[in-house]
Amino acid sequence: MMKKQGWMLAALCLVMSMPLHGFAEQSLLPETLYVRELRETSPAPDAPQDDAPDEARAGAPPSPAPTPVPEEGNFALMGHRTAVTPLDMAGYYLGEMAEAAAAGDQYAGQEAERCRDAALAAGGKGEPLRFDELLLLARLIDAMAGSDWLTDDFRMCVGEVALNRVASPEFPNTLREVIYQRGQYSVASSPRFASLVPRRECVDAALRLLQGERHMVPAVVYQADYIQGELFTMYPDRQLGSTYFCLSDRLELYP
Repeated sequence: MMKKQGWMLAALCLVMSMPLHGFAEQSLLPETLYVRELRETSPAPDAPQDDAPDEARAGAPPSPAPTPVPEEGNFALMGHRTAVTPLDMAGYYLGEMAEAAAAGDQYAGQEAERCRDAALAAGGKGEPLRFDELLLLARLIDAMAGSDWLTDDFRMCVGEVALNRVASPEFPNTLREVIYQRGQYSVASSPRFASLVPRRECVDAALRLLQGERHMVPAVVYQADYIQGELFTMYPDRQLGSTYFCLSDRLELYP
């Protein structure tokens, strides 16, 4: 019993002899951190508050600008404003008509024409255009100017003469009647002409013409390898010879 009491007395003396500063630091550590956090997060007494006047905020960094709201018809993409363009369905189906003509696909071309007419009726841009006329004019241009060494300007002039005749009071009123008129376009009487699949460049020339593009004047209604009436322009070619584009003898009929 005496030994046990002596041992406890010795342990008590050892504890009381330990330095107290380490214990104090451990006991005050949470409070010290708490005070430090308050000092770091709390504004200084002299710092301007949100409702302070502009003069007090003059030295403060500017606040980030609000994200702009995209205007109607635009949307923001990665911080950039991008215009939204509605899909031109009439133009799309016009391209489908050209593809069908270059493939000689009557069914696909007429279906694209029907869809384009619906797009135009719904407010699309452009004028109606018949696929049969596009294919027929492209065939005529290919038959007369389809060689790969010939220029697009020459192809345009060949097709333009046919369309000038359609608009002229001296010739039939439709493209088919003009092309198949007796004694005019000999290429149209060939059995190959009815099944000719035109080259894409000939389709493109026909499409441009049917949309209103012109390189000559409306009175140019003659095309031959000799001068027929007043000469408007000519196209020389070493392999085919020269082609002459001439005016009507009745210029009073053309405004």
